Amino acid sequence: MAILFGKKRNQLELPISKSKQKLSPKRRDNGSQYWLKLTQFWKNNNRLLVVLLVIIGLLSLSRKLVSNWGESGTRELQDLEYYDFDFLEADMEALQKYDNGADHFLITKGGKDVLQPGDKELYDQEIEMLYGSTVQTYNLDAFRGTTEGAKNREHVLLLVPLRNAERVLPLMFKNLMNLTYPHELIDIAFLVSDCTEDDNTLGALIEYSKALQSGTLSDLFAENVSNEQLLNEEGTRHLFLKYMRPSYLQMVEKAYSAPFHSGYDKPFRSVQIFQKDFGQAIGQGFSDRHAVKVQGIRRKLMGRARNWLTANALKPYHSWVYWRDADVELCPGSVIQDLMSIGYDVAVPNVWRPLPEFLDGEQPYDLNSWPESPDALRLAQGLDEDDVIVEGYAEYPTYRVHLAYIRDPNGNPKDVLELDGVGGVSILAKAQLFRNGVHFPAFTFENHAETEAFGKMAKKMGYRVAGLPNYTLWHIYEPSDDDLKAIAERERGSKRTAEGSP
Repeated sequence: MAILFGKKRNQLELPISKSKQKLSPKRRDNGSQYWLKLTQFWKNNNRLLVVLLVIIGLLSLSRKLVSNWGESGTRELQDLEYYDFDFLEADMEALQKYDNGADHFLITKGGKDVLQPGDKELYDQEIEMLYGSTVQTYNLDAFRGTTEGAKNREHVLLLVPLRNAERVLPLMFKNLMNLTYPHELIDIAFLVSDCTEDDNTLGALIEYSKALQSGTLSDLFAENVSNEQLLNEEGTRHLFLKYMRPSYLQMVEKAYSAPFHSGYDKPFRSVQIFQKDFGQAIGQGFSDRHAVKVQGIRRKLMGRARNWLTANALKPYHSWVYWRDADVELCPGSVIQDLMSIGYDVAVPNVWRPLPEFLDGEQPYDLNSWPESPDALRLAQGLDEDDVIVEGYAEYPTYRVHLAYIRDPNGNPKDVLELDGVGGVSILAKAQLFRNGVHFPAFTFENHAETEAFGKMAKKMGYRVAGLPNYTLWHIYEPSDDDLKAIAERERGSKRTAEGSP
């Protein structure tokens, strides 16, 4: 299933160009007599004329407002990028018979006679319209991607995989709106897959997307629940906020408070929602997803999902593809431009996550971004062909340098480290890679799968891959089972202290 939310142009064109000279009256009159009559008419009817002028002005204003807003209240934006390429007008009734699998045959009489002139003319018109609406020619050299994508008006395809993500959708959409890359140059495609029966990710995503594209999503989020309100909820799952660093909570509060950038509420060029399952049965809990025994299976299925979404959403005019996880909590709004600017074919930031203060307050999150090491290559030689090395686990001692561990909070955010494997939280890649066959292996590729194998495959095909060790995105904190036990123990200790118990 696929759903598309786009922007359609609905402009009224005047039959006479503004640049044309005004037509002269057919009959000319003496100038002095004309002005005398006009002055006399004004004196006799000045009140009536004032009322008429006011009515005309109001009508003109209302027509202007109507022209700026669509039938659903959506503002019609005039940026060219909203309407170029595949947003084309077509006779849908004529296209329907080609679209729905109904064949259209035009046979001559007796197999010999020429077509009836009327039939031939109609047939030619339909075929011309069909080709004109579905066949386009592109010079792909014009969509290779540069370090100044916004300045050069380069289109970005932003891809987001979702599973049981209803809870984080408000966070995700706020981060999307905060992107400062021109929204009219971004096509968004979501993939909802393998959600449980009690989950409403798809329904919520549709409603949020409609509000996003109508420019009203900020109003929907206007009454945000503050951290203090969350903490006061009895039995809340947000209890861990009591133990987080105040400086981090203040940083989050500031990121989601006005004022925002000027294009914050501006709709994107289009939003597509795909729904397709891939058989992912592993739970979405932190401990479920990160258990070592499930990593190979899980990542291969994620590779299938990523490849499917890329194949269905990538267009010839996209210069860049930006993969983004939904559960990023803090990210610079300029992340797309910043990753473009380093001049690599694939670029990733550093991804950390906050922790409760009793667990040191913060921790590297994404350990899948790394340059290859001799120890890892030796390890791979002793594994079966289908075995998947899972980075960051004791079972696989690779001794690689992880991008996450060389972060300097005060370092230059433009420092670059060339990589072999990349993590999937935030990946910017030139669209040219996907057109030339680089993908997210859903099989074992050099003893890796999905995003890490994507990085290795890109390197094998001659592309440059890099990460920014001092450029940080913050993933949300998801308490593990052990963390929840530790928090519960502290809560019991606090309660005993308050009651005066030993």
